[in-house]
Amino acid sequence: MPASFPTDSSQNSQSQRILWLLEELGIEYKVSHYARDKGHRAPPEMKEVQELGKSPILVTGDGRAITESTTIATYLIKTYDTGGKLASEDWVKDDMLTSFAGATLGPLAAVELLFDLASNQTPWPAVYIMRGIWKVVKKQFSEAEFKKDLAYLEGELGENEWFNGKNLGKCDIILSYPIDMMAQRKWVDFESEYPRIAAWRKRIEERDAWKRGLEKGNGYSLLFGS
Repeated sequence: MPASFPTDSSQNSQSQRILWLLEELGIEYKVSHYARDKGHRAPPEMKEVQELGKSPILVTGDGRAITESTTIATYLIKTYDTGGKLASEDWVKDDMLTSFAGATLGPLAAVELLFDLASNQTPWPAVYIMRGIWKVVKKQFSEAEFKKDLAYLEGELGENEWFNGKNLGKCDIILSYPIDMMAQRKWVDFESEYPRIAAWRKRIEERDAWKRGLEKGNGYSLLFGS
């Protein structure tokens, strides 16, 4: 029985990286789309699939619901990558960068997104106060953190095509979402500041599996609330 992949259909989901992975591994699966509400929240119907009601969720062929992108990616690779297409070239580095995506970049991007959304949606005249607060947060926290973290990633990528090394790996899959968030919302100019990461993103977008994932996931725009 094929896996089932319930996801939202609003084009702004972390699910794209899992759809990409499913396509890379050639796994048979079925996508179930759920429309987000006006506040960009997952609909209550998703709680019928898994109690947290948040995308992404992978429902295995035997009916087990798996959440959290890193866990889903690990399950898919361990279960289906029998040929070692996405095998870790250095498992410590792979785990470290995978954890870095969620534990370091994820919270930083969440803080930036909170102020980004608030600065666009706060009514006049309070919006000027909110934008002023965001400038302070940028100056005293987020800008320096982004620079430190992305300089680190630029160095980890080095002359390799992928963070995993010569071949695509799990860390590349998981890193894609927070970096895409930064790029699409123009918090960071990757082309001028981090050209290796910019080239890495381009390689992802040129992959056939990525394009197939886009088609099945209704696109991929992270500019919600702008």
